[in-house]
Amino acid sequence: MPDSAQPWQTRAAAQLDASLEAVALPRELLLEVFQHARECYPEECCGLLTGADRELPARVVRCTNVQSTRVARGESDLDARRAYFIDEQELLNALRGAEQRGERLLVVYHSHVDTAAYLSFTDVEGALGPDGRPLYPGVAQLVVSVQESGVLGAALFEWDEASRRFIGRGVR
Repeated sequence: MPDSAQPWQTRAAAQLDASLEAVALPRELLLEVFQHARECYPEECCGLLTGADRELPARVVRCTNVQSTRVARGESDLDARRAYFIDEQELLNALRGAEQRGERLLVVYHSHVDTAAYLSFTDVEGALGPDGRPLYPGVAQLVVSVQESGVLGAALFEWDEASRRFIGRGVR
């Protein structure tokens, strides 16, 4: 059975924990991320949230998902409907721009197409370094569930050092 034909729960490395309090993100930023997800559908969108304060992102930086290019070069079997890879030059420029503004990377976001907002094993693999810890310490992962009719929801995943895994919370 192809990966995408499996129930999403079997592809989930981390799911939303409904017992945890939802995270508040600035409404205008969340709406911009949702718009980005709708515009990119049926492919996954990706981008960054930056800000000076860890608790309050101030800016959405839309990025280009080059996953289908990676497939064409034989670097992956997953196309942009099922995975994302941020253009490396855009990522570097975004991080430099944030630093110049006195900001830092707070959240990496992407959408999941026609499925739930969870962190897949592929997502976790891309977020962790060879030591099994996040490539960007203190940076959360935001996943948006989108389908043709619009956004279904979102979840924010934060690294828990004690359990060495991502913990998912709702977003409001």
